[in-house]
Amino acid sequence: MPKNLSKKVASLTDHNVSQSRSRSDDKHLSLDDLSKITREMLMDKDLEVSKVRPFFWTLVEAYVDRFQVFPFDVTKALFSYLELQDYPQDEMRELVKKLEKLYRKQHGTALREPESGPGPEPLPDTGENAVRSLDDEISELRETLKYAAMVGERLDDQK
Repeated sequence: MPKNLSKKVASLTDHNVSQSRSRSDDKHLSLDDLSKITREMLMDKDLEVSKVRPFFWTLVEAYVDRFQVFPFDVTKALFSYLELQDYPQDEMRELVKKLEKLYRKQHGTALREPESGPGPEPLPDTGENAVRSLDDEISELRETLKYAAMVGERLDDQK
């Protein structure tokens, strides 16, 4: 047990830190006691994230192994994370692509229907295809405008 934690546990349990401690000595600690100790340690300004992350990941893994469910709302956690990051566009696109790929792999069908069918529009491509499709749209728009101008001139001539 880390020295700081040992001191905190000792203060909660009225044990002297120098006394030898066994796992059975800590059995009377409640989850509330452990939670309080953890919160206090997290507030330590010298605590590094790299030290905390493995601790919490181990707790989450143990919880999932035991109860077969996450100890928090995963969707809410995802949105909270994205809010903290100010919804970065590239990250959002990658996440959507991964989710669609996982869904297709799991269910053997696309998550969204093809462009011709109903459903949400596909995300725009940000690569070379996006540049080509934009050029195609601009060319199509030019042709439409040319045609509209020619039809307009013919209508004016007929009057």
